[in-house]
Amino acid sequence: MAKLDNKEINDISKEEIYQIIDDLTKKGKSTTEIGLYLKEKHAIKSVLQKTGKKISKIQKEQNLKEGKLPDELLFLIKKAVKLIKHNENNKKDNSGKRGKQKTVSKINRLRKYYIKTGKIDSNWRYSDSEAKLLVK
Repeated sequence: MAKLDNKEINDISKEEIYQIIDDLTKKGKSTTEIGLYLKEKHAIKSVLQKTGKKISKIQKEQNLKEGKLPDELLFLIKKAVKLIKHNENNKKDNSGKRGKQKTVSKINRLRKYYIKTGKIDSNWRYSDSEAKLLVK
């Protein structure tokens, strides 16, 4: 990565940051990936300092994350799917089975929290078959 000079760092405006976040969210990038992109390509260390808002808040204001699951829940679901595939190939791996149980337990605890806070629909349930469809 080429070193950016201070002039180039200060050239990006609040509206340009909003546009970059909009474009990357539509491409399917997570908030973490968007933050890393802004840090590496545009030398923005903190979106919060530059805009006064977090990336997730900006996405929410622009209705980009409408109807989608929170990132933390998606990462746990991806982990569960990996463990399901592992357990299909390694049926006698008891520690792998236990790892899947613990991950599903975390998913269900987060589900309860997100239902209370209104971030997900109250009738959303975790199931292995739906998780495999959710994760590509």
